Amino acid sequence: MKSRPKSEPRGARPGDLPAMRSVAAAALHLDQDGAELVDLLWDGPDTAPPLRVVAESDGEVVGVALGSLSTAGTGGGLRGHVNLIAVAPAAQGRGHGRALLAALERRLLDSGAETLVVRGSTPAYAWPGIDPRYTAAVCLAEAAGYERTREAVNMTVDLATAPLDTAEQERLLTAQGLTIRPLTGRDQPGFGEWMRGWGGSWQAEAALALARPTGSVHVAVRETDGGTEYLGFACQGSNRRSWFGPMGTEESLRGRGVGAVLLRRCLADQRAAGLTSAEIGWTGPLRFYSRTVGAAVGRVFWLYAKEPGEASRHARTEGRTQS
Repeated sequence: MKSRPKSEPRGARPGDLPAMRSVAAAALHLDQDGAELVDLLWDGPDTAPPLRVVAESDGEVVGVALGSLSTAGTGGGLRGHVNLIAVAPAAQGRGHGRALLAALERRLLDSGAETLVVRGSTPAYAWPGIDPRYTAAVCLAEAAGYERTREAVNMTVDLATAPLDTAEQERLLTAQGLTIRPLTGRDQPGFGEWMRGWGGSWQAEAALALARPTGSVHVAVRETDGGTEYLGFACQGSNRRSWFGPMGTEESLRGRGVGAVLLRRCLADQRAAGLTSAEIGWTGPLRFYSRTVGAAVGRVFWLYAKEPGEASRHARTEGRTQS
């Protein structure tokens, strides 16, 4: 017989944050910045108080669940994201995870979500999906009716050995009228207008990187009589201190070394900040990163989704009342 917690999860309050950080730090053993992820996801866009939930035992917070909403593509409905569920190790196996998931699902559905997913909610996200080494999280999602839809991978870069010098490449680009430099606040609004052409959340992710003390953005530009022409960008630290991305280069310049310089500059910033390794999040062209900085496939993530009918059924049967 499945055990159930003595009380239903309740809405989280700012005063719960210290305890929530402690729970995440203890439960997320694969992520050294687990406590920081609570703050990242607490403050994320389209996050409202109803989508922050905690579980208690004997008056102490022992579990946390954080969600958010996003629009499912052009003209699509609202998508409810399960961004984090963590239970303190000493309280695991007592039904807190199931209760937290059900409570968060109810709140997401009540907020207008038409589908439920376990995948990164850009621009502020902690992971692309579930690292399957968190086996309990995989089991929880699949028992609740979520189906795996795809995989995403991160690549890992050894910052101690990666070739990060860009002097010669930058000399060649300068001869072509191109400059690679850090982005500053003075680049607005021109950079923002250019970034809107990329679509998606990249403009917002670049803004996050520029705003964070440990983040940075580097750009490729050409100065003309009409002003600054932006041709490429790369970010590090948008969400997590050790993560690189996103990055983009105008199609006309691809293959000319612009992306390699942008990548190496961002990784050099991370190395200068004392990091020994970096993760390229949600990696696309594996070969480019492998050849340029010796990156290797590291973490794998499973992305999940649940059909609306199944989402409603699970939320009703697992929970009694919305707290």
